[in-house]
Amino acid sequence: MKGCRPIGFILLVSLWLFPVQGAPAAGGDKTLYEGDSIYHHITIRQDGRERCMIFGRQRDLRQTCIDLEMPDASIFEYTSMMFAAFLFRPEAKTVCLIGLGGGYIPTVFRLHLPQVRLQTVEVDPLVEKLAKQYFGFSIPAGQSLAIDDGRQFLKKSRERYDQIWLDAFNSDYIPAHMTTKEFLTLARSRLTEGGIVVQNLFGGNRLYDAQIETFRSVFAKVYVFEGQRSGSCVIVGSDRPASDPAGLRKLAERMGGKIGRIDLFAEAVKCKVPPAVKKAPILTDDYNPANLLLMEKNKN
Repeated sequence: MKGCRPIGFILLVSLWLFPVQGAPAAGGDKTLYEGDSIYHHITIRQDGRERCMIFGRQRDLRQTCIDLEMPDASIFEYTSMMFAAFLFRPEAKTVCLIGLGGGYIPTVFRLHLPQVRLQTVEVDPLVEKLAKQYFGFSIPAGQSLAIDDGRQFLKKSRERYDQIWLDAFNSDYIPAHMTTKEFLTLARSRLTEGGIVVQNLFGGNRLYDAQIETFRSVFAKVYVFEGQRSGSCVIVGSDRPASDPAGLRKLAERMGGKIGRIDLFAEAVKCKVPPAVKKAPILTDDYNPANLLLMEKNKN
């Protein structure tokens, strides 16, 4: 926008450039950073060996956590399930990850999947800065990072990927424009033959049903990993995956059973053909109450 900048804009940019440094909290839990970007209120907190990035002002909405002594250990169940998606495309050489957080997923790729070319897309430049400063995130050879909206990045890019991972969601808010049939159709058009789209989601709400129906409207095959110790779920969509849930254990054996510290055998048993879901709308660009559905719990 040309001309004078409104006062609100100046204050917002000032907060982004000069974030508030938080004081240590009582006990072992301390705040290492707290401030506002143009997209988020972000806090970095540490409790013992565990360091977390938190979006919003609710302390339970952790975007990334790492064990400082074992940075490749999966603290969140959903991240282990996302890596188990390699069982549907084990020979994958190119992956596009939408959503950086503290950079846990790229760290696992760097340490244990260096042969895979990883393209990460993150909308918030401050997230990149904090991931480097507090979580040891780096961009090695074979990886790249684009600061862009995930949907716009895929729209502009003509590259095709073996896997596209959507990790821009949390239990409180999701970017609704990356839940729709039109977006998933765009993502499918950026896949190589037999490629997969992987999305993390939380179960127990009406958005879960709607997202499965929306995936089914785009992909011939849709599977779900369901968390055993959390409400997390991971949806996998593909027109021609390398296996079905019954064959995942055999593929896990072929891959050596692990990706770093992630036990592929333990994750494989969490995968199933999606159960019958309650009647739910297909989300489209014209009809997309995604965040409203996220707040509405399923009734038994």
